[in-house]
Amino acid sequence: MSLGYFGLILHGHIPWCKKSGTWPAGEEWLMEAMNETYIPMLNILRELKENGIKTAITINVTPILAEQLADEYMKQKFTEYMENLISRAKNDVKRFENHPKRKIIAEFHLKNFDHVLETFYHNYYRDILGSFKWLQDEGMIELITCAATHGFLPLIESDSGIFSQIQVAIDTHKKYFKQDPKGIWLPECAYRPEQYFQGKLRESIDYWLNNSGIEYFFIDSHGILKAEILEQKNEIGLNVNFGYNLKTDVSVFARNQETSSQVWDAKIGYPGNEYYREFHKKDHESGLHYWRITSKNISTEEKQLYYIDKANETLDSHAHHFISLIEKELQDFSKLYNFKGIVVLPTDFELYGHWWGEGVNWLKKVFESLNLHDNISLITISDYLSKFRDQFSIIEMGKSSWGEGGDFRVWKNPEHGWIWPYINGSIKEFENVLEQNPNPNDWEKKILQQIARELLLLEGSDWPFLLYTKQAKEYANQRFHHHHQRFNKFIWAAKDFSDKSRVNLNELEEIESIDSCFQDINIDYFRKIN
Repeated sequence: MSLGYFGLILHGHIPWCKKSGTWPAGEEWLMEAMNETYIPMLNILRELKENGIKTAITINVTPILAEQLADEYMKQKFTEYMENLISRAKNDVKRFENHPKRKIIAEFHLKNFDHVLETFYHNYYRDILGSFKWLQDEGMIELITCAATHGFLPLIESDSGIFSQIQVAIDTHKKYFKQDPKGIWLPECAYRPEQYFQGKLRESIDYWLNNSGIEYFFIDSHGILKAEILEQKNEIGLNVNFGYNLKTDVSVFARNQETSSQVWDAKIGYPGNEYYREFHKKDHESGLHYWRITSKNISTEEKQLYYIDKANETLDSHAHHFISLIEKELQDFSKLYNFKGIVVLPTDFELYGHWWGEGVNWLKKVFESLNLHDNISLITISDYLSKFRDQFSIIEMGKSSWGEGGDFRVWKNPEHGWIWPYINGSIKEFENVLEQNPNPNDWEKKILQQIARELLLLEGSDWPFLLYTKQAKEYANQRFHHHHQRFNKFIWAAKDFSDKSRVNLNELEEIESIDSCFQDINIDYFRKIN
């Protein structure tokens, strides 16, 4: 009989990058994630299923990621990308003929690249979304959603902006996975309660989730620990290893810090181990990775060669250590309270395989070990809710995010806070145009739909995040302004549809071919909410 449960949540997200640059920022973001994370994860889940191991994990595929994974242009680009990697690896195998240690690593890369491309075609038939749906239908995973383009919801000042992000997400999820999502990953785990804004009471974020049929979401630990209990239904108080309900009846779970630090913390986390693959140093000719982290305190030039067998041995010890941490958390919880707790670990999907090269294989070892463990059960969040939701206390939370400082400073600060008047002004401008056009004809609807796409893309939290971190500052700045310029062009046309000179079919189709997401987008979602 188990002590409690482990809830793993993988947040898969890549901002829209179709025909918007390739490297170092742009389409290769998606190509890398497909090659290093999504397809390898499908491969291990498929293998586990064949071996009779049920994983019961929760995966979020953001709507804007789903649209890219379903896009034929992007699928073809991925094939070309993989063929190029395979060619580079083959050249390295020949190049390192007289360097046995490097040749072994080159052959390791070649085998992995071949396997990914082969399974993409022959196991998944180029349909990654359909493959995740199959795992959902087989009970291996629960699929949840996110805001449409990962918009930072608490900083959106108009209700239509929040509603459209959530409702477009619901529609997109149902389109690909054939059922309503029960859960949502709030972008950046950002939440705000109800508030007065410009003399008007605005509903909380969870009000809009409940309005669209969402049952639960996640928050960082301080969001729960600093909450106020409105109605206590158990003796637990405020604890990250249990769930809570809000006044809207939406449930919320907090990130467990102890386990999270092992996969996130740059100083103590597993991914920084000396035997794991170095992410930053690449071969000057092929661009492939040949080195291990070695030490965080030495220069990139001094890194030692990657030792595959030693990395695999290290994975075993880290998987066992991780499970011991979960067990201790659940033991401590069960000693204090008469409930089976849940250790919730929400992390970026792309951490595993992309940022942490061995991460997907580490998850496989964790799943295999948990399958033999009597004290810990893997569980989806919906299944945990069905067991314990009636015992959740009702709380009220303040503003929070999982960003630096636990607040909103990463996405709005003096350096790049200038973007928010653009976003919020554009939302109101679109509301006004829609009010003037209650019954658009087919041509007018096409223009209004493209305005809606550009507005959603403009709202993505990735742009202020990249401006803050300076990882791809110029790219983020350029992308934000491109979407704003396209929005302005089409909104100008929509302000006077009788003036045919404002936009022509060729101009519209050119932009439609670039920003082609959400083909069936419902413009009514963007109308002003009184």
